[in-house]
Amino acid sequence: MKLKKHIFTKNSTWKKSYNLFLAKVQWKIFKNARVITFPTELTICPGNVCNLNCVLCPTGQNDGGRQKGLLSLELFKKVMDECGPYLWKLDLFNWGEPLLNRKLFEMVRYSKIYKVKVCISTNLNHFNDTICSELVLSGVDDVVVSLDGASQESASKYQVGSDFSKVIANIKKLANCKKELNYKTPVITWRFLVNRYNENEIESAKRLSKEIGVNELRFNKFRCDMGKELLLENDKQFRNASSWLPSDESLSYYDYTKKRKKKIRNCRWLWMKSSINWNGSVSPCCAVWHEKFDFGNIRDEPFNRIWNSTKYQEARKVAGKKKIQSTNNICDICYSNKAVI
Repeated sequence: MKLKKHIFTKNSTWKKSYNLFLAKVQWKIFKNARVITFPTELTICPGNVCNLNCVLCPTGQNDGGRQKGLLSLELFKKVMDECGPYLWKLDLFNWGEPLLNRKLFEMVRYSKIYKVKVCISTNLNHFNDTICSELVLSGVDDVVVSLDGASQESASKYQVGSDFSKVIANIKKLANCKKELNYKTPVITWRFLVNRYNENEIESAKRLSKEIGVNELRFNKFRCDMGKELLLENDKQFRNASSWLPSDESLSYYDYTKKRKKKIRNCRWLWMKSSINWNGSVSPCCAVWHEKFDFGNIRDEPFNRIWNSTKYQEARKVAGKKKIQSTNNICDICYSNKAVI
């Protein structure tokens, strides 16, 4: 998160700017185990239920690593009342289809009290006139539409149950609704996850995107099973994803010769971001599927107490390379596997 990019925006406040500056210093320079700031961004999952069965998604697989349910408005408000004054961005999605939560747009409106930028990622199969207008009028800033192909055959290969024609029609409807209401937001992004079954449709997707009114077409690189990613070493990640990887290595997250990720990043989540699940359980990042690895629950204690808990401090020592002994902390497992995303 770049300071200049955020400070001079409509969402800026002195409290947010000061928190952002200190958070970056703690992450980049000191690697503090105990922090004096709040997250600058949050991922809050409206619910880990979905209308599709994506092949490598733990929700689509009906994996039992997490309880299933939908986030309540009451719990959402509790999070925002504590963290909202410091937040720049809120990703209101993670392990499911957010539009299935009937309280979603009330959550969006409540977040706007704290001047937070809100992003929603959806497969856009569950859609009607009310949802369409609410995506515009409620204040959602970004809508990312997950559609992994430029035809029914390719899109439904991975996104099992998706109706390609329906999604395209719904994108057009949302774009037209923006025009009719004279709104610039939400910014509509088509996220196309490139795999071996759709890589030949990239040019078709580019042409189609111009016709349907999306603001951006984003080609994302395919990774392994999302519920297992942090638990797998690099070579095992590659094997897990190999049957889906595109033949064109330039479109892949992995090096096909070395059978590993091309790049391993330095994690900033532990100082800058956090992930909260539908039942209040706090994960150190959005890729932690198994609830047994979570760091606490905001139903039991304030978020800031969890943010500086023993588990969080231990994780920051691992990420800051100040602690090397093996633990059952998910961040230790992730770093040991070189699984950082």
